[in-house]
Amino acid sequence: MRIILASGSPRRIELLDQFNIQFDVIPSKIEEVTRSHETPVQTVMALAFEKAIDVANKYPEAVVIASDTMVYKDEILGKPSSRADAKVMLDTLNGEVHEVYTGLALVYKNQNICVVDYEKTTVTFNILSDDQIENYLNTNEPLDKAGAYGIQGIGALLVKKIDGDYFNVMGLPLSKLSQLLRKHFQIDLL
Repeated sequence: MRIILASGSPRRIELLDQFNIQFDVIPSKIEEVTRSHETPVQTVMALAFEKAIDVANKYPEAVVIASDTMVYKDEILGKPSSRADAKVMLDTLNGEVHEVYTGLALVYKNQNICVVDYEKTTVTFNILSDDQIENYLNTNEPLDKAGAYGIQGIGALLVKKIDGDYFNVMGLPLSKLSQLLRKHFQIDLL
């Protein structure tokens, strides 16, 4: 059975690549639009579904895996548009608790199977000095990460604790993905 990861994210590819499955990488081309009336859960599930169906329409013989991750602290904190935007996000998260949501969609069009779910992880930031935030900004790591940090990199130093799936914060909740693949497609990552 062909498996496609509908993402070009190096982190998602690396996470999935460590398991005993063959997969192709075919990123979705959808425009990621968030709707102000939707909750974070609705948003990530909708975007994951839109990505999965976009690729599944072209490859109906494959199981397509798609995900969408967002950081939420009173509002959606997407990828920063600039260094100044990243600083505002980091100041917002500084010493505070926020949530990371990932929507997960698995679509096998030829079999009319569509599964959409989500994972939530609560993250507590350390209290950071202005110098620490500036030093982190100088790494350029925040510029392509939702919420302006990456827990798997230098951004790990910003995080005091998490409650939930660590890999969810990286963008692919592996435990949830494994359960869904096994239950709905008889695919075992082990």
